This record gives sequence, structure tokens and C-alpha cells, in this order.
Amino acid sequence: MVLLDKFGRPFLKLRIVVNDVCNFSCIFCHFEGQPRVVGPKLNADDYGFLAETLAKIGVYDFKLTGGEPLLRADIVDIVRRMKRGSVKISMTTNGFRLAELARELASAGLDRANVSLHVADPDKFSKVTNTPRGWYKRVLEGIDVAHQAGIDIKINAVILRGINDDGSSLKSLVKLASSVGASLQLIELMPVGSGAKIFNELYSPAENMIAHLLNMGARPMYTRKDLHNRPVFYVGGVKVEIVKNWNNPYFCAGCTTMRLTSDGKLKPCLYREPAADLYRPIKERNAEALIREVARVVYLREPTFKLSYSSL
Repeated sequence: MVLLDKFGRPFLKLRIVVNDVCNFSCIFCHFEGQPRVVGPKLNADDYGFLAETLAKIGVYDFKLTGGEPLLRADIVDIVRRMKRGSVKISMTTNGFRLAELARELASAGLDRANVSLHVADPDKFSKVTNTPRGWYKRVLEGIDVAHQAGIDIKINAVILRGINDDGSSLKSLVKLASSVGASLQLIELMPVGSGAKIFNELYSPAENMIAHLLNMGARPMYTRKDLHNRPVFYVGGVKVEIVKNWNNPYFCAGCTTMRLTSDGKLKPCLYREPAADLYRPIKERNAEALIREVARVVYLREPTFKLSYSSL
């Protein structure tokens, strides 16, 4: 059984915020659309129950985010408890602790790590993330160890005007991704959280990066229908995904994802407020109540950006 919303979009993927703290302070951080200090957290057993229950309604793809998920002392146990059957577990991380935890995470069943590395330049990296310059090298070490441990690596880069949206910066990122066997994901800046404060100054449309890719000889491969209708290119031995999320109805039309805050609230979209509190049914191990609440929120889902109310 798979749940469909009123627009025919299936619910297939869940982004899970596992904590509300981070040791980086990126200039655009949206913190997954939730406050930085919230209520009590779910534990590893809770997440295991959640994954087991949602798999019954066709959700097999879970992304662990934060905050910085690797700052949780039990993050390896969370991955281990959630990983079962056909379930896929990925994680978005700043990579700071990846070198020390990658082998344990791989053993626990982590399939992929999306590492935030927005520019292949230590000085620019330091300014974007508000971290010491030397942390850039530490992130690279983490990527290398994770790759050797068998974890698929995808480098996340938020597109920022005047910082990394030029052809030279893109070539450097592609070269870096190629050297570590990673794919690359170019993400438009979102006017959420800290991103709202710098949006007018630093927003650069994804079309600019597509133009650079084509100038580099990139070959269009396909469109990811299962995830926001993302266009995918291939250049220099690297797969490059374009995440054009802002004011893009085609992106919303292909959305198969919802979000869970670190205190168990279900959000139908980054731009929406929580629509259900799943904390109690998860803690009570009430699968029926959990599925009922999830089904209710799926029914309420609507695209944030629409072509028209009659065409989606």
C-alpha cells in the first residue's frame, strides 16, 4: 500500500531531523524549517519502530538530517535500528565527524552520505560555514574515509551568487567530486531560516549552473521523476543533479517527501508548519494511530508552487 495525496503524488520518502544542534553556522541554514531548540527527542528504538511501520505503507527511503546528525551520540545505533529489509538510509552531514564514524555507519547500514561542501576553496568554505579554515581539510578526510568504507557520497553545494555560481568554481567542485568518487548536487538557495536574510543578495538561479555545465560539455541524462523532477547531467565522470526548488511548480509536482522534526512533528513541506504530532503514537508503539495520522497529513498535502489550481 502506498499513500497518494489529492494531486496523485505518492508518499515515498521521509526526511528526519534527529537533533537541533550544529557545530557549523552556515550563512544560509534553514535548519530543515524547524526551531533550533524544541521538545524531547525520539530515541533509536523509536526510529526503528517508525521505519518498520512506515515501510508497511511504502516508505522505504529515509534521510537523517539535523542540525548535524553526527553530533548525536547514538547516531550509529539509530541507523542500525532503522536499517531492515529494503529500507534505504541516507544522511545529510557537514562531514566534521565523518572520518571517525564512517566505518561504524557503514557497518550499521548507512547507504549514502550527502556531505555539505559548497565550494572547493578553504577560504570561501570558512566564510560560508563560519568555521575555522582547517575544517575544510577535515571534511575532505571524512569524505575519503566514508568512500573507502563503501558509503556512496553525494556532495551538496548550495548555489550562492558571487561565491560558487561561476564556471571556475563549478569546475573545481566537479573535479573534487570526481577525485573522491562522488556525485554532485547543486541546490538553489531557499528563503527559509538564515537563507531568508541573504536571499535577495545571494540567490542565483539554477539555470546559471546548467549553462555552465553545458559549456563544460555536460550531457543531459534523465529527470528524476521519483524526487522533484530533478534534471541530471553527466560531466567529467560525475553525475550532477540540479535541485531547482524555489518558485518551481515542476519541482513540487514531483515531490514524494515529507519531514519529521526532532520532536516528532510531521511537516508536509519545508515551507509548511507541522500538521501532526507523531511523538505519542511512536512512543506508545501504536502503529495503527501512527499510520492514521500520516495518512491524514498526506491527504492534506498540496504543492507549494503550482502551475494553476486546475493543472496539478
